[in-house]
Amino acid sequence: MLYLIDPSNYACHREDLDNMYRLRDKVFLKERSQEGIEKDEYDEKDAYYIVYKDKQGIIRGCQRLIEMTNHCMFDGPFRFALSNYKDFKRPGYWEVSRFAVDREYDENYTQKDGQRVFKALLAANMHFGLAVAKVETFVCITFPDFAKLMSLNGILLAPLKSSIPNNDSIIISAYSALHVTYEKLLKSLEHNSEEPLLYYTGPMYAPSSSERMISEFLNNQQSSFGNF
Repeated sequence: MLYLIDPSNYACHREDLDNMYRLRDKVFLKERSQEGIEKDEYDEKDAYYIVYKDKQGIIRGCQRLIEMTNHCMFDGPFRFALSNYKDFKRPGYWEVSRFAVDREYDENYTQKDGQRVFKALLAANMHFGLAVAKVETFVCITFPDFAKLMSLNGILLAPLKSSIPNNDSIIISAYSALHVTYEKLLKSLEHNSEEPLLYYTGPMYAPSSSERMISEFLNNQQSSFGNF
């Protein structure tokens, strides 16, 4: 199950947010933090989160999205990475960060499950860009191996810059949400089109308009699938 948490409903998802920070701590920090969470100054202000919960209710994956008109990582530690930084500080440009997938496998959560989580998060990212927000461009900060995985799953990355801070190679890339990519990811996931891929609630999503938006979006997918 994929859920969208936005600034209007942080309080409704307190436990999920805390568990998401614990997953990020496990994935990103070589040495676990004393608090057991990975959280920074950009969290829970203007951030949107997509979280993946398995059947046991355990969060296995997440990503953070912040429109770049708001305070984001490109205002802080990665400002050096974009020479034309101000060109990206406008509506429709969204930073994607803290993309994490649980890699600690056991009998209840296998490597195959982890691969599915990764694809599902990419599909949810496409859904967000096409049906939830008016996204013109996503900008992401990735390691080369991660960027390769995104490309192998149909995300068309346009490299903006490669940098090596603290001897760690990173790639700054931009990409768009495309119907054809979204459709391929749904097919790969064998997703039932009658069920929503991404669940979201809150004042900004009136039930009638949200249901209509999803219905129109799915109809557009079916009609445009053969045009690419």
